[in-house]
Amino acid sequence: MRFILLLAILASKFKTSSVTNENFKKFMMGHECRIVVKTKDGKKGKRFIFKDGRFSSDAVLDEYDAAMVWADPVIAFKAMKKGEEGIMDALQNHLVGIEGEIHSFTWFGAAISFVME
Repeated sequence: MRFILLLAILASKFKTSSVTNENFKKFMMGHECRIVVKTKDGKKGKRFIFKDGRFSSDAVLDEYDAAMVWADPVIAFKAMKKGEEGIMDALQNHLVGIEGEIHSFTWFGAAISFVME
């Protein structure tokens, strides 16, 4: 449950920033991607969509440009709560996998940092 709440908060931050933050609007311009953050079993997650300078999200977990696939929701919550350091530790310990375009995933990481400032 906490994993889903964390993803909902992140989506809310993206949505707010995409409307109110001029610098974030510029950051999004010209970059389109669909990023999925989900559990390995595919039961929990969220898709983040950046298109035409706008942001949206939904629950479609099988159509994406890049995906962050977590071993389970507890690990995902703990790692993502710690931010970049937690995600890097999870990657090193094979608790999360990255699928798809690395460039899109890297851009998504920068977008997260941008809205969490």
